[in-house]
Amino acid sequence: MWTRESLKSEAKNTFATCRGNSILVCLIVGLVSGVGSGASGRSSSDMSGGSMSVEAAIAILVIALGASVITIALQILVTNLLCVGSSHFFLSSRVKPSSVEMLLFPFKNGRYGKVLGAMFMTNLFIFLWSLLFVIPGIYKAYQYRMVPYLLAENPEMGYKRAIELSKAMMDGEKMNAFVLDLSFLGWYILSICTCGILAIVYVSPYQEHTNAGLYIALREKAVNSGLVNPAELYAVVQG
Repeated sequence: MWTRESLKSEAKNTFATCRGNSILVCLIVGLVSGVGSGASGRSSSDMSGGSMSVEAAIAILVIALGASVITIALQILVTNLLCVGSSHFFLSSRVKPSSVEMLLFPFKNGRYGKVLGAMFMTNLFIFLWSLLFVIPGIYKAYQYRMVPYLLAENPEMGYKRAIELSKAMMDGEKMNAFVLDLSFLGWYILSICTCGILAIVYVSPYQEHTNAGLYIALREKAVNSGLVNPAELYAVVQG
C-alpha cells in the first residue's frame, strides 16, 4: 500500500540524481503547452479593447479563430505526445540516468500515429464528459490518469485497453490521488512569491517524479491482482 510520504521521499531521492534534466523536461513541456494558449489568450484580449470598425472586428475574429485552431492542433499533434515522452523520462529516471531526448520517445520508431490516436481519444472523452459538468470531467481525468504512463511503457497499447487498464488501476485510488495533488498546493502558492521560479526549478519536477512513483505503485498492485500481464508492458521500470 502506497503512502504520500513514501512516494514523496522516493521522488526527492530520484530528483536529486537527475535534477538538471528533470527541470529541463518540465520546462520544455510547459513552454510548448503555453505557446498555443498564450497566442489564443492574446487574440481574445484584442477583441475586448474599445470600439472598432466592422472590418477590424472581423479581422481580429479571424485571427482569434486561427489562433484557437493552432492551439488545438499543437495540443493534439505535439503537447499530448510530449506528455507521454515526459512520462517515459520520469519512469526511466527511477532506474538509470535519463536524457532529455526521452521526451521524443513517442515520435520515434513508428510510435507517433498510435500514441497520437490513443491520447486524442483519451482527451476527447475527458472533454466530452466535461461538457456535462465540471465534476464529471475531473472524475474522468482521474480515471484516465495512468494512460500516458501506460503508453510510455507500451506505445502499441490501443486506447481502449489503456483506458480500461487505467480505470482499473485508479479504482478506489481517485480520492487518494486527489489528496496527493492537494498536498502540493502549498508549494505552488509559495511559488507565486517567487514569480513561478520555484515551480520551475523544484515543485513541478518534484511532483512529476511523485506521479511516476504513484504509477509504479498502482502498476505493481495491478500485476499482483492479475489485472495486467507484465508482458503487456515494456517494463521501463522493474519491480
